Amino acid sequence: MMSIGEHLEDLAQFFQSFGALSLGLLVVPILIAGVTRNIVLTLAAILLSFASSMLFIAPASAISGLAVATGVASYLAALESVVARRRTKALNNEIAELTMRVNRLESAEQRRLALEVKGRSAEKQTWP
Repeated sequence: MMSIGEHLEDLAQFFQSFGALSLGLLVVPILIAGVTRNIVLTLAAILLSFASSMLFIAPASAISGLAVATGVASYLAALESVVARRRTKALNNEIAELTMRVNRLESAEQRRLALEVKGRSAEKQTWP
């Protein structure tokens, strides 16, 4: 029975047989993340592609490379949660402002209708 390390070595040799193509394919996620214009997502894609390329180039340093990559990835995840929290807070503030404006419009419309009804009833009373 083969160990996980042997499976990883076989997988690395398989991808190394593709040469520059396999390293070129690691650029595709970075480009896709770049198109989204999300900086944290792009940084995470760069980090993961860099870690993958490290595994292709120098499989012997895989443990230390993965340790560094996971450490940086945890910081990126924390940064993304902060950014998401700020976006949520901004959206909630905007929703509260829009709700307040709609409430003002509703009260103005109710006042207008009340004045219109009052004007019609006064008009009917003056009608002979």
